[in-house]
Amino acid sequence: MAEGANRTRSGLQGYVTHQSFKGMRMPATVQNLVMRDYITRKGAQIRLSVGEYFFDNCFVQLYSMLRKLDEIEGIVMCSLFMMPTDSDKRRWIYDRFLESGAALHFVFEDIVVEDEEGVLRAEELLQMNAALDVAPTQIDPSLLPAIEGIDTFS
Repeated sequence: MAEGANRTRSGLQGYVTHQSFKGMRMPATVQNLVMRDYITRKGAQIRLSVGEYFFDNCFVQLYSMLRKLDEIEGIVMCSLFMMPTDSDKRRWIYDRFLESGAALHFVFEDIVVEDEEGVLRAEELLQMNAALDVAPTQIDPSLLPAIEGIDTFS
């Protein structure tokens, strides 16, 4: 029998980042409070969170946590937008969870990746968000039809 094969999974472990995500920078202490509340509401044991290094697009600590998925019930992040922007890297991360039986929780989006349905929900939200990022924020008034009694849309 492999070493550690009888090990029991325990608790959800938080992952915090010092980088901004989706234009928001959140102190690690606040991220920890959000995750502690979430984990408590889930009735799971809280494990000490891991903080990512403060370099752009750095996921060293996250990748390190993936090697220990057999020891924990899952990883909790405040937001899906803390994940790598590269879809292949995200898919690789999702696959580690699906293979291990652990779950990846995104608190703000209320998404749990524990099966392909969770992956699809996460990726669909990211795709919709990407579309909104490039969508127009206003309509040129000259393109709008005239409405009797109204001379402006400003």
